[in-house]
Amino acid sequence: MSRKDRRQEGDSPLEDLRLARTELTQDEFCVMIGIPRATYQRWIKGQTDAKPTIKQLKALARLLKIERIDDLPDDFGPRDRSHSQEEVE
Repeated sequence: MSRKDRRQEGDSPLEDLRLARTELTQDEFCVMIGIPRATYQRWIKGQTDAKPTIKQLKALARLLKIERIDDLPDDFGPRDRSHSQEEVE
């Protein structure tokens, strides 16, 4: 299976978790949590705030092997949000 969408670690906490804890591509991951890939990419790039539904949060937790809600990152976008927000504006 091709891993063309493997990114460098450090870009996004959510992307880091996907890469570390699953063998899923972004496309596969998005299908399993029930969002379009474009939405996922906007989340991890910090172009839009993530507003997952409860069902999507449950799927994220299950896929990422997260047992407590507090173990999910507070923000899914890049760690340096100030820089990414400047690019969006």
